[in-house]
Amino acid sequence: MAKLFLTTLPTEAELQKLADYPEVDPLSMHSHILLRKLSSDFETNLENFFSQYSLSTGRFTLLLILKSAPNGLMPSEMAQKVGVTQATISGLINSLEKAELVKREVHERDGRSFVIRLTEKGLQLFETITPIYYGRVNQFWASFDETEKRSLGLLFGRMIEGIGIIGSK
Repeated sequence: MAKLFLTTLPTEAELQKLADYPEVDPLSMHSHILLRKLSSDFETNLENFFSQYSLSTGRFTLLLILKSAPNGLMPSEMAQKVGVTQATISGLINSLEKAELVKREVHERDGRSFVIRLTEKGLQLFETITPIYYGRVNQFWASFDETEKRSLGLLFGRMIEGIGIIGSK
């Protein structure tokens, strides 16, 4: 599904006009819209970066966790580590396997199961991308000093703790 977002962000003053709705706190709404815009733009730019290497953020994330697991991981373990279903993981594994970036191997203790490991090609791609990716992340954060980064980290942590309220029933 396409992710849609406003191209022109409303100001706090414009949001004040929504005061007809008593639930609206213009400052909270402005902060919310800015966060959504940042999140949307961040995801779009990450996808653009990884697409240069025929990857997505999801596929790169799997390469990252497999790099940290030289003995490989079972698909169920991968799904648990990234918080998605096994069906989602299976699709990502299939595409990575087709690109020869990962391989399935019979589990050494359970012959009915298999583990996923990086191939040499997958490792080389990961080693090519990672310094560029981390360099760009560092560039992005370079305009923030250490105190600002620590403050943002605390604020983001609080947001992560409370995010469930948005989707609750």
